[in-house]
Amino acid sequence: MKKRIFIFTVILSMLLLLLPACSTAQASAESDKSGSLKSITKPYIGEYECTDAHLGKTDLLEKYEFITISLLDDKKMEVSYKPKDGKKKTFEGTYEVNPDTREFTGEVGILGVKFKEGTKIENGKFTITKLIFSMPLIMNFKMK
Repeated sequence: MKKRIFIFTVILSMLLLLLPACSTAQASAESDKSGSLKSITKPYIGEYECTDAHLGKTDLLEKYEFITISLLDDKKMEVSYKPKDGKKKTFEGTYEVNPDTREFTGEVGILGVKFKEGTKIENGKFTITKLIFSMPLIMNFKMK
């Protein structure tokens, strides 16, 4: 039962993940280096790593090699994770971003159920905080 709850929590937490934008300084540095249209207009497109993940007192990153979110283009995202004793899993989803407020809203579907969540970006980082089965889930992400 605990394993099922843990797996459900991990999947749900991934569904709640939204991707942060780079800080203005990072976007400016990227545009100076590459000069590409993407780096100028969509600086938040890229790969983000989970730097801290707790469900209650349980450190989720002790059980996973990585948890990442990749913004593949201006609408499509991919959530990937790999348990230390398992194979890499990937889910695709969509997202929207309000460039003025840096608010992201992401949506991922698993087993026919769609999950949608939003968060606010500050300095290229964000935190997701949710209650899962009466326990706080806290996940921090930053751009790689």
